[in-house]
Amino acid sequence: MQLRRLLAVGWLVVVLLLTESRAAALSPYQPRCQCDSVRILSLQSPPLTGADVTELQLQLTRLGFYQGTVDGVYCPLVAQAVKKMQAAVGLPSTGKVDEATWEKLVSQEIRPAGTPSAPPKGIISILVDIDAQTLVVYSDGAPYKLYPVAIGKPESPTPVGEWVITEKAAGWHGATGIRWMRLSNPWGSYGIHGTNNPGSIGQMSSAGCVRMFNHDVVELYDWVREGTLVVLKRNGPATLLRRQFTMGMVGQDVVYIQWRLRELGFDPGRADGVYGEDTARAVASWQKYRGLTATGQIDENLLYLLGLI
Repeated sequence: MQLRRLLAVGWLVVVLLLTESRAAALSPYQPRCQCDSVRILSLQSPPLTGADVTELQLQLTRLGFYQGTVDGVYCPLVAQAVKKMQAAVGLPSTGKVDEATWEKLVSQEIRPAGTPSAPPKGIISILVDIDAQTLVVYSDGAPYKLYPVAIGKPESPTPVGEWVITEKAAGWHGATGIRWMRLSNPWGSYGIHGTNNPGSIGQMSSAGCVRMFNHDVVELYDWVREGTLVVLKRNGPATLLRRQFTMGMVGQDVVYIQWRLRELGFDPGRADGVYGEDTARAVASWQKYRGLTATGQIDENLLYLLGLI
């Protein structure tokens, strides 16, 4: 990723940080994302196989408990390595990999060489470049640190838009890893979180969330607070499934309308995917500028004039 591209986004971050957050309060009982559940691994006949077994073998190899073949097969040699690891960290030596064992495994992740970064001194915001599978931390609108991430699969894409962090939770959360930060997306449950599958980082592999290495998400978690701005962007044309837009509508296509209005100089506020009063007001201002009836609503003809279809 080129620094010039990052700096080009900086102005947007600064402007948005001055915009009053209109994110609705979320229920504390709202479920987390639809990431893959954690499977309990154990010796069986026929043996268990899969990507989770491969990740287990890789993690045990990194920690020095396993010297066998990384083939995704839960064999007796893997079970013995699990028992050794469990004994080393104070868990019952069962040879079964449950959530407690996964938690210990990811908490023992080998960190990259070097010391952790110092916390940014300025106002923190986040940009997730979906195409580059990179999370960029900004400090006062300038790029501060980059992290590799995993993003949504084609059938469950990561939503673009401008969200804020509405919930933070530390501790082991199964497939969401060791930290969880909920985003204020109004049509789904998405977040930035760790993983029990570090091999997925750098791939399109999630149910729409932004996955990070656990050692990275712990660092980020300590820097941000609830209300921190998170911008998720990708290149490519807008995808609009609807041809009529009125007050109260919610969805990914509303984000594209909000971004287009801002490009044209009519500020809809934060592009949060909600066709609220600010968006309707921006639409009405644009309609008035074009000599149209200022209804604040959009139909197919206006989508054409906006250059979205």
